[in-house]
Amino acid sequence: MTSFWSRITTTLGYAHLVYLGLLPALATFSLLFLYGHVAPLLLFLGGTVAVGVYLAVIITYTPLSTSPGWALLILLDGPAWVVLSLRSTGVTPFAFAIEGFLVDGTAIWLAILILAVRSSIPTHHERMASIGFMVAALAATAWLVWPYYRDALLAQWVSQLFLALGILEAIVVRYKVLKRDEVLRNDNATLWYVIVLLLVWVLSLILGNVLHELKVRH
Repeated sequence: MTSFWSRITTTLGYAHLVYLGLLPALATFSLLFLYGHVAPLLLFLGGTVAVGVYLAVIITYTPLSTSPGWALLILLDGPAWVVLSLRSTGVTPFAFAIEGFLVDGTAIWLAILILAVRSSIPTHHERMASIGFMVAALAATAWLVWPYYRDALLAQWVSQLFLALGILEAIVVRYKVLKRDEVLRNDNATLWYVIVLLLVWVLSLILGNVLHELKVRH
């Protein structure tokens, strides 16, 4: 029985890692398919680095739970905030992917930013570079998400509140994990996680942009 629950816990933990890893690709495809982008090449150049950092942080520092109940809570926590946000406007795959990444992606980059501001290590120049990069990643996210925010969230104050609460909670969790500076994985599986999901993100960018252009022409 113990072995059964252990397998369930491990499966839920890896499902959480896959969910977090796929969010950038799903959100990017959804946003580009719905709205397109004025500078897809610039998005590719900046996004490749930003998503690479996001994936590396996820796979390197996210611990696997030792309790099936806690593992299930962690897996469903972020999606629950998104469902609460979408309850008045309707849950769709596109909206769920976009708002899911808004919660977790924003939280990860803000957690890194806060850690860089508060930490005394590594060097001053390295911390300034981290701060600048995180600000750029947040600005790129805001630029990409703005059409959706304008159309779906701008007048939805309750939805914005739930998303803000979800981001705040995720920031606290991610900051505590990153502050421990505990590298949990550093092997070939980690490298493949980043490479494969980064390629998935690039493909989602291309496919979303192509399908948007075809939709506009027809």
